[in-house]
Amino acid sequence: MKRILGFYIPDKEERRKRDDEVLHRYFRYGAKHRDRVGELLEELIPGEKREHLILYYMQIKDRLETNEARTFEEAVKQIRRKYIIISANDSVNRYYKAVMEADAAIHEDLYFPCADEIRKMVEQDGKNYTV
Repeated sequence: MKRILGFYIPDKEERRKRDDEVLHRYFRYGAKHRDRVGELLEELIPGEKREHLILYYMQIKDRLETNEARTFEEAVKQIRRKYIIISANDSVNRYYKAVMEADAAIHEDLYFPCADEIRKMVEQDGKNYTV
């Protein structure tokens, strides 16, 4: 770590290590896991950038894992509107909740239900996914 003008600047190896820790905090199976979640969210919520979809996912997941929120609905309500960079509405949040539930049940094989299965599940049980 270098010190420049009173600030500590991490070197390349330290940044890589920190990035890996953050990645595994939200996606326990690493980059492939993050990419699979991103692909699924892109299919469910077209017109948004994958990075933005993943960031919103991480904001919700962070609140759930740090016990700031006990339920998905509480986590969504805690995220300030100015920090949401996608067009989040009830429909979008229902998809996020379904993806998070699928994510909680996955294993190392990263088998997620396809986007059509999630859409069908959300439409059939719409009242259960209301945020």
